[in-house]
Amino acid sequence: MNSAKPKPTPPGEVILEVKDLVQIYGKRPVLNGISFQVRKGETFVIMGGSGCGKTTLLRNLIGAQRPTSGSIHLFGEDITKISPQDLDRIRLRFGMNFQFGALFQSMTVGENIALPLQEHSQVDPSLIEMVVKMKLELVGLTGFENFKPTELSGGMRKRVGLARALALDPELVFSDEPTSGLDPVMTAVVDQLTLDSTRKIGVTAVVVSHDMTSCFRIATRLLMLGSGPRQGEVVAEGTPEEMKINPDPFLQQFLRGEADGPIPFRLSQDDYLKHLLGDG
Repeated sequence: MNSAKPKPTPPGEVILEVKDLVQIYGKRPVLNGISFQVRKGETFVIMGGSGCGKTTLLRNLIGAQRPTSGSIHLFGEDITKISPQDLDRIRLRFGMNFQFGALFQSMTVGENIALPLQEHSQVDPSLIEMVVKMKLELVGLTGFENFKPTELSGGMRKRVGLARALALDPELVFSDEPTSGLDPVMTAVVDQLTLDSTRKIGVTAVVVSHDMTSCFRIATRLLMLGSGPRQGEVVAEGTPEEMKINPDPFLQQFLRGEADGPIPFRLSQDDYLKHLLGDG
């Protein structure tokens, strides 16, 4: 295993490259030839309807499962082919902000944020408390170190989750539905925190979401995955301005939230089971 400290990716260079990614469950393709690039400093948003494969794609991107075929180059290394030890090394370079926070309920907010530092960094124990305070200040929760997650609102827990994802000062942060279940004001707050992370401290963000207001507020580029007859395909990719004027009927139906169109509203049994398993 290479123990040398990796060199940070220069601004604008490709930090994540996905080529011809295929994921098949049984005989059914969930991801069907996905290809895209994410450059350092971007906020890249992956959107699509329930069951389109967003969750499966995210699991592949973080190395939680391996695809049927294709490649995922993260920081220049194909994580579909490397050893578990090398994958652990690469994971230290990115953070993961889970949909529901995934906070340890028995720990305080401060202990949750400190955990990655204690387990995976060489930060002096006497300085960890200061780092925790800095991360909480970054997400607007100064003074909440001693609260338990159950004492916080849903929006506050999501902000703690982001603070923990940033604890190791990663180059890249993956966020899974960071605004789901939030009211419009708290959605705007979380979106602003995402923008602050990318613009002020230079973190690259890959965000999975189906919240159109949030997607277009934070994205530098967007990618839409298809469903139904275009299951797991890239329907469209581009800047927010390019996506708005793209005439693709699947994309426009999704952006407008219309019931009638090429995206079917009747689910097959396979689609329904996949939706229950959280693949959306």
